[in-house]
Amino acid sequence: MSQGPSIIQRRIRQMKRLPINRLLCRYRGAAASVLVLMLALPVMAQDARTPETISSPASQPDTTRTQKEEATSVADDEQNEAKKKVDESEAVDLLTDDLAQHWKIFSSAPETPGAPVWKVVPDVDDKELILICSGEPKGFLYTTETCTEFELTLEWKFPKDADGNSGVLVYTQDEPRIWPTSMQVQLHQPKAGSVFPSGDAMSDQSSELERDLARPVGTWNEGKIISRGGRLSVEVNGKNAGEVSGAKPSSGSIALQSEGSVVHFRRIRLRKLPVADQGENANAVPRDDTDGACSSPVIPKPSGLSRWSFSERGGVRTPVRRNSKVTMTVHRQRR
Repeated sequence: MSQGPSIIQRRIRQMKRLPINRLLCRYRGAAASVLVLMLALPVMAQDARTPETISSPASQPDTTRTQKEEATSVADDEQNEAKKKVDESEAVDLLTDDLAQHWKIFSSAPETPGAPVWKVVPDVDDKELILICSGEPKGFLYTTETCTEFELTLEWKFPKDADGNSGVLVYTQDEPRIWPTSMQVQLHQPKAGSVFPSGDAMSDQSSELERDLARPVGTWNEGKIISRGGRLSVEVNGKNAGEVSGAKPSSGSIALQSEGSVVHFRRIRLRKLPVADQGENANAVPRDDTDGACSSPVIPKPSGLSRWSFSERGGVRTPVRRNSKVTMTVHRQRR
């Protein structure tokens, strides 16, 4: 049998039903203080129970989950910071007053005294350095350092020749011939941005453009070449020019071609990227990777797949099917 409300509880309920002004009139002096104290008792009792509620196991926060969230947040912050450092890594300006600081020259014939194939001159209008290639004799200018993972940006123009020809040779091997083993990014005015293997290099495919991406003669063009694990992606004047994968070799010098046309270069900048997993290209890294010298040529052992490369001899580029008993030659006339 439950016990009913006490006299005090019944009295408090009765007082709660009365308006406050009637309460003050009815109860004065010490009685008013007692009234306030009695009305405050439920609140005080609730406050007394609050610590028990806080310390109750049901309301305890999930410390394990909080620790995991903090660890994930820290890891994300570290990853974002590392990515930011890579993105903000400084690009090296390869064009300086002293050409020998970053470059070496290969020429197919001796230079004419007083008329160098490659020379650096100041541009009076833009107040920056310009690299001028006379185009003759044929050959190339190559970096003293080998590169694997990088982003190369540069600008070029043909002052007068609407059919001007040159190129950027990537993964260039140290070979004394006009077209060394390399991946060629074409700067030929009508097909700027095309990519194909040259010499004894190989790739899964070539990327040859039929559309004109180059600006009119006498106008500067902007190029970007990104190398990641034997995969090359090329942009010309802000437009995607194509992509080639499976390049072998996938490491070497960067070279600029002297190919019969006067061509100007400027703002040649190289930014190294973190090394990526090269997968099947891992064995294509040159053996000799010393500073200040091009790498020794390395041609990997054939896989079971047919690969394509191009040989250039006597001005004719000949596609050759590798790793097969059948050799197919298709002559294409180059200028």
